[in-house]
Amino acid sequence: MRGPSPTGSPLPYAMLVFVSLLWGSSFLCIKISSQAFDPGSIAFGRTGIAAAALVVAALAMRLRWPRAPRLWGQMAALALFSQALPFLLLGVAAHLTTSADMALMMGGAPIFTFLIARLFGLGEAWNPRAALGLALGLVGVVVSLGAPLAAAAPAAGEPGLGRALAALAALGFAAGAVISRSLSREIGPTMSAAGSMLASAALLIGPWLALGGSPSPEALATTPFAPLAALLALGLVNTALAYFVYFRLIASAGATFAALNNYIVPVLGMIAGALALGEPVGASSWLGLACVLGGVVLTGSAANAARVIVSR
Repeated sequence: MRGPSPTGSPLPYAMLVFVSLLWGSSFLCIKISSQAFDPGSIAFGRTGIAAAALVVAALAMRLRWPRAPRLWGQMAALALFSQALPFLLLGVAAHLTTSADMALMMGGAPIFTFLIARLFGLGEAWNPRAALGLALGLVGVVVSLGAPLAAAAPAAGEPGLGRALAALAALGFAAGAVISRSLSREIGPTMSAAGSMLASAALLIGPWLALGGSPSPEALATTPFAPLAALLALGLVNTALAYFVYFRLIASAGATFAALNNYIVPVLGMIAGALALGEPVGASSWLGLACVLGGVVLTGSAANAARVIVSR
């Protein structure tokens, strides 16, 4: 799918960098939020705040809500696979490993998108370049999963399990990317984002209550400021604002150009964790990321699956 060319205006490039910064720093916010909140509260808080902001935006734009049950079913599927489950998995991963590790595993999202699109017959035909890129990307994911933490790493429960959960979240983002293709064409990107995020918040009420539920006023009053601020920023800035700007970028420059964020987000996420929290990033992590991004470059030109929306 090709869109308008961004050539001739610096705005699309600025929007691409802005969205990449927002999504790249989201793993840092998740990690900081985990200092005071359980995974259910992080996921529900993120979607609840984002849903409220996006619904307000949709109302301000006077958009019409879809009435067909089929469209709401698609939004529910998008919410489940691309938002609710990945957000919950990342909330658990934040208690097990570093934010840099979580960001690193997002590099596999375009590779997973390619696999899912091929499985359902939505991608282009196999060719040697695509096969090589797929193999290289999968090697990178395996290397990243097994990357050891440096001795100076902050305490992390089970980094290997945390990376695996983050990789599953990337798989969910990839599945949602495939689902969102037709939905965005039918009801528009802003309504897709607002409706699916509203559905995500509804889906996460159960896990939120099961994992702790609403804290008492006394507990909230004693919650440190940093986790509270991180959770608010995660929902309002790293999710709602990022979705809104990203879909505007697709409208102005096309999905192919917008998908370039997949090259930038893992690097920014790893750097943010290293700078803000002193998280170590070993040589094997950089090697795994290089393999993943190399695989994305090779498969990107061979499959239109690597050019669909992959949001986190």
